[in-house]
Amino acid sequence: MQLDEHKQRAAELGIPWATVRDAYDAARSLEREELDRRAEFRRGALRAQSGHEHAGRWRFANRAAFAGGDATYIRGLDVSAADRGMVADELFAELAADVAGMRPADDLMADTIEQLAADREAVETTWLPVPAAAAAADITEQWLRQLIKAGRVRGRREGRRWFAAAADVEWFARHPTAGRPRLRAHLAAAPF
Repeated sequence: MQLDEHKQRAAELGIPWATVRDAYDAARSLEREELDRRAEFRRGALRAQSGHEHAGRWRFANRAAFAGGDATYIRGLDVSAADRGMVADELFAELAADVAGMRPADDLMADTIEQLAADREAVETTWLPVPAAAAAADITEQWLRQLIKAGRVRGRREGRRWFAAAADVEWFARHPTAGRPRLRAHLAAAPF
């Protein structure tokens, strides 16, 4: 596994490595439980059909059905399928399929990091209406809309209303840029 690359990606996204490891371990555990559940189901179905856990002789005796992909000629398959709440074709497809294995660790780690980043963004993002966000950042609404359109501030539109990400507006307020229209200066120049 390319651990250094995964650590670097997690650091870029601002996710602590301990959180990534815990999520990876949980995902691997769930995957292992699912594979064990499917294997136990398969063993039980084969045991019910053939009387043996391995069922190699039973598969050999029904090799024509497995080669042709037709479950109608296997005696008792419909009864075993009904006991499991399935139809014969579904049970046959499960028994004829290759046994699934675990995903490569690199793929699972990369998916875990991306899922954590997506979950974190969904949870942490607070959306403010553009007028409130502009007032908080001390800029004009038009300038904030231009920043959203340029991609410098995350924004979204719901109907006719625009919203800006509160974290982006806070960062922009803490790091003033030269030449940006200031709300106070704009209000001072307006004749009242």
